Amino acid sequence: MPYKSDRSSWARSSNRPTESRRTKLAAREISSTLFSKTGELKLGRKHRPDYILVILILALAFIGLIAMFSIAPAIASGSSNAQATFMWRQGIFLFIGLVTFFVVSRIPLDFWRRWGSWIFLLALVLCFALPILGMMNAPVVICTLGACRWYDLGFMSFQPAEFLKFGMVLFVSGFLAVRSAQNRLNSWSTLMSLGAVVLFSLFVIVIMQKDLGTGVALAAIVLIQLVIAGLSWRKLATILAAAVGLGVLSILAAPHRLERVATFLGGGTAETDYHINQAMIALGSGGWTGRGLGQSIQAFGWLPEAVNDSIFAILGETLGFIGLLAILLAFAYLLKRIIDKVDYTENAYLRLILAGVFGWLAAHVVLNVGAMTHLVPLTGITLPLVSFGGTSMLFMMAGLGVVFAISRYTTHRKVANEGKEAGDANSVRWRR
Repeated sequence: MPYKSDRSSWARSSNRPTESRRTKLAAREISSTLFSKTGELKLGRKHRPDYILVILILALAFIGLIAMFSIAPAIASGSSNAQATFMWRQGIFLFIGLVTFFVVSRIPLDFWRRWGSWIFLLALVLCFALPILGMMNAPVVICTLGACRWYDLGFMSFQPAEFLKFGMVLFVSGFLAVRSAQNRLNSWSTLMSLGAVVLFSLFVIVIMQKDLGTGVALAAIVLIQLVIAGLSWRKLATILAAAVGLGVLSILAAPHRLERVATFLGGGTAETDYHINQAMIALGSGGWTGRGLGQSIQAFGWLPEAVNDSIFAILGETLGFIGLLAILLAFAYLLKRIIDKVDYTENAYLRLILAGVFGWLAAHVVLNVGAMTHLVPLTGITLPLVSFGGTSMLFMMAGLGVVFAISRYTTHRKVANEGKEAGDANSVRWRR
């Protein structure tokens, strides 16, 4: 008996350093995940940037400005002051966004490599603090319907989730570029480390802030970047299945999300069906050419969030099918210009930034248009560059500004042997 007792005591004592060592190794792995460096950022020969990007961005932004001007009087039931207010506020947001675009486009690309992880960490802290401050009834926080998603800056509201999308693009690009160069992209340690950071971000956004739409956008950014990085299809399928499972759980855990799914499947009530019914009425009444600017009926209090999440339906009512088709073609061409640059960018880090911005923009367009056309369940997410709002405009312009800066260093021919250039001998061609 004494021998047995001594032996068990020795076993317990020998396990303690092992557990402590595992904890330290896990902490070190997470730390290296957040603050890994991509090495020297090698750029090609500088040339004229892609000015077509600027033309497309300006066209979409001015469509949003015109939309604000045309429907603001309807929102205020004919008040002439509201028209000027909405017009000027959106104009100010657009001006700040354009300044941000051109300032960011002049920042050296190495700046984002050096500070990308810190930008992401700052954005994550701001998002994490928001619901906590909301529970403390802090005056700096704006909460609606039990969700705290905005800081009150006095002159405007600030939504840190938009900042987090920008930070996520930079962080994941740097991390995947490092792991590819180390030939560790397809290792489970890479995926587990990245998954821990991404899952915590999704917990903050989806659970704490109750914002599933932003959560889907963040997931889209990471998934597109994993595809472009060259992750194996087997691991990618596993991650996608896990993401779908987590999405289902987040829907089942929230009654309001279950109502939206029921509405989408045709099992909603008159109250829950109201928003999508009004959106479909707006789209249907627009016909081929629309009612005309300033002639919206649904904006007179019938369609909720007319200037934000529902702007696509209002544009369908005023501009018609032809107008919506032109807007969708502009978005499609903008997305094509972004993703095509991946073929002509030599540096792996910059290719992943392009992929992240593409996933960010594409997720917003698909979710917003899909929700308004009853192709996906309703979710609160803006139509980029068009919907009313300052934070969304600011950070989307920042992301596109980085893309514009990268367009100065693309090659004239498609880049070959991407897998070898990234240092991963097992990678297949990134473009699927």
